[in-house]
Amino acid sequence: MYLCAANHNLVMVNYKLIVFDLDGTLYAKSRMVWRMLCGAPRDWRLMLAERKTRKQLRGQYFGNEDTFFQTYFQTMATYCNANPEDLRTWYFNRYMPLMVSVIQRYYKPVEWLMPFVADCKKQGICLVVLSDYGHTHEKLHALNINENLFDWVVSAPELGGLKPAPEVLKKVLEKMKVTAEQCLVIGDREDTDGALAQSIGAAFQLIQNS
Repeated sequence: MYLCAANHNLVMVNYKLIVFDLDGTLYAKSRMVWRMLCGAPRDWRLMLAERKTRKQLRGQYFGNEDTFFQTYFQTMATYCNANPEDLRTWYFNRYMPLMVSVIQRYYKPVEWLMPFVADCKKQGICLVVLSDYGHTHEKLHALNINENLFDWVVSAPELGGLKPAPEVLKKVLEKMKVTAEQCLVIGDREDTDGALAQSIGAAFQLIQNS
């Protein structure tokens, strides 16, 4: 099959499963933070607390989605002196919908995605989108990407943790019934996507979108 490399050249490889990161990989997310702030300037303290929380919990695994988000909002509360349940409401009802609307307004899929997916389909290769954020289905819809092109669309929090926790990718391999050696992870960050692949011995391809 063909792999779209960082320089968008085609390189011959052979895998049974390809796991795509979403944000920064399937679209170039330049100026995302700025556009989010412009969309909700009064929320800047909450957005800063969210980013600090995500950094603190990076690579940790909590077993399931409920425990992950309970820990997530409790941790976030320590950064902004707010009630965890209020933060949960803000995150799901305001913050993530804002991100989806920003994506729909300003971003589009990378040019190599559709031809690459078509090649994978011809080869019978399983395709998974694994995002570190939620609202994964909504983001694909905002990008006008048909989620039915993929065998599974899921977020790391749904699986109980954040990249690069190895348990997250292990759950994907288990569902797809493939080994780590048969898996390729494609992402825009070596410290999360690359480290995730490395943690279980899967291959990794770095994508650098302008």
